[in-house]
Amino acid sequence: MIRLYLDTPLHANEVVSLKDQQNHYLQKVMRLGVGDVIHLFNGKDGEWAAEITQFRKKETILSLHSQYKSQAETNNILLLFSPLKPKRQEFLVEKATELGVSHLWPIHCERTSVPRVNLEKMQAHAIEAAEQCRRLSIPVIKPMTKLSQVLSEWPSGYQLIFGDESFTAPSLASLEVRQPCAFLVGPEGGFTEQEFELLRDKGQGATLNQNILRAETAALIGLGCLQLMPFSAKSSCSSPD
Repeated sequence: MIRLYLDTPLHANEVVSLKDQQNHYLQKVMRLGVGDVIHLFNGKDGEWAAEITQFRKKETILSLHSQYKSQAETNNILLLFSPLKPKRQEFLVEKATELGVSHLWPIHCERTSVPRVNLEKMQAHAIEAAEQCRRLSIPVIKPMTKLSQVLSEWPSGYQLIFGDESFTAPSLASLEVRQPCAFLVGPEGGFTEQEFELLRDKGQGATLNQNILRAETAALIGLGCLQLMPFSAKSSCSSPD
């Protein structure tokens, strides 16, 4: 079943229009016909079955029939990471989306080697991953922010866990974790001592493995562990948007 993300309200008997790349995909790549059914979701109204009713040169017209899935509550887990080179970052965004993160937040650390990120590409990769993995929501993509600023404004209701490559911190599996929480992965060169001091004041370090891991590996191991943990409690607080 073809699933597409559409940033528009979805309700029964609504008529929607797909243009640009989505229109090209349905008409030229998949070569669908009038009467074919695809699924649409917008991150708010669940997933809907939609029948193609008309093809135009620059748009495809669909009619919403029935809700296939209702919108479910998702884990409130943020992933903070020092930006990576394009291919590795694309991989990280794809897999983190599949694992259900609520936010993707590039963080500039003192040893960050990639000074800029393309937020539009990150958004596109996250949408494509959500379409393929049957996820009903798209992670929030936050602009790149300095670590010092993030920590100075860190909301008290969010538990912050960061990867500690010094091997002096307890294992992530041994920690008591609650939602909402955030997992932070540092740059390839690691955090500086000054950054460690700031981090330990705001959060909890965690050892992930007996080996030093690449950033994307550390991020996915951390997220995988958090996904499997029985959260001790669920606090209520505003999102750090």
